[in-house]
Amino acid sequence: MITRKMKTVDCPMIKVPALLQACLVSIVLLLSVTVRANFVLNAEDLNSLNVLFDEVDDENVAKYIDAFLKHPETTEELLSRGNIYIPLIEKELNIQGLPTALKVLPLIESRFDPLAVSRVGAAGLWQFMIPTARELGLRINSVLDERRDPAKATRAALSYLQYLYTKYEDWSLVFAAYNSGPGTVNKAIRLAGGNKDFEAIKQFLPKQTQQYIPKYLAAQYIIEYYRDLGLRPSYPDLDLQWTSTIHIAHNLELSKISEIVQIPVEVIMALNPSLKKEYIPKLNQGYDLVLPQRVIPGFQYFLDTQQPAELRFSYRTTEMMIDHRQSVFELAGVLKVDPYLLRAWNEIQSDFVEVGDRIIIHELYDPSQVYAEEVNLVPFAKKQASLNPLPPSLDYKRMLYQFFLRERERQEEVLSWQFHQM
Repeated sequence: MITRKMKTVDCPMIKVPALLQACLVSIVLLLSVTVRANFVLNAEDLNSLNVLFDEVDDENVAKYIDAFLKHPETTEELLSRGNIYIPLIEKELNIQGLPTALKVLPLIESRFDPLAVSRVGAAGLWQFMIPTARELGLRINSVLDERRDPAKATRAALSYLQYLYTKYEDWSLVFAAYNSGPGTVNKAIRLAGGNKDFEAIKQFLPKQTQQYIPKYLAAQYIIEYYRDLGLRPSYPDLDLQWTSTIHIAHNLELSKISEIVQIPVEVIMALNPSLKKEYIPKLNQGYDLVLPQRVIPGFQYFLDTQQPAELRFSYRTTEMMIDHRQSVFELAGVLKVDPYLLRAWNEIQSDFVEVGDRIIIHELYDPSQVYAEEVNLVPFAKKQASLNPLPPSLDYKRMLYQFFLRERERQEEVLSWQFHQM
């Protein structure tokens, strides 16, 4: 039996004088910095996370964790962006049979920013150089750069990691080759007299590559234990996270798409960062347009009929109580939701949910059917007298502000992140 109910939170409003409020905020921030300044790495927690490497440089890992914690607002922003892309990455890792721990790599590569560009021209979540990207089948031309396509770049990056592991059979060497190139690693092995142990070749690698694994482990620690460290990232809008693709075989202006699906052009661009212009070009292989799942049926109707689409779907959120241990995939199958989104929505780290766990689920529903009990998606959930939908309006103002802020910071088209250069 799973008990289902709407989740509501009452937040009483308390009026506080502005000066007193500012003082209180300053005190809280000061206490927060003090707590973080006293951070001590729990080696046991770190070792439990480390499933890829034989040796761990605890001192350097602690240094990079401290770098994350010294800038909590920035780190919370990184974690928030990660919530958009990690479900996609986890799914592809499962498809390719690779360790789930690899989902952390885009944090240290690009800060989970598909528009990130390094000083040497590497681009996208996985920071591909143009030659490597083209070898892996990604298209790059005057109107399109698939290094910035989260799904396609992730598929290519994991295939590349798979190839590197087949070549070196050691994740330490794989990471070194991903960061500095197989040629650099092969040269280091030769200089070490043919020894393929990472510690033996480390001195012959670039400094940034020597520090790559400690950075990675620090990022893994942050992603796993961020709540214990006092970090509170914001939750991404469902329109940015719960998406699907629709194949476009002809030219189409984004302004027209915006008119049909009632989503700002800037948000469509944010969902499709591989586009360099505000239109979909005619391509031999077509283009897979990413849109929020809720508007896909209406947009498909327009493509089929060239008639205005009726956008009927909205979001609603319910909470469920689990009464028996089961796998996340089993539960997701019954709920008819993506298991990777279900994990992200509930911050589920393991493969199972336990008795007594409260699970949040977001659903798409037709408001005209809100009172029809037979629409209930979960047959074994306890039915409620009513299910009030979430407000249909989305916080596009905040989404657009964040989008334009990133664009302004990217004017020089370099990845100016001090931590990344340490």
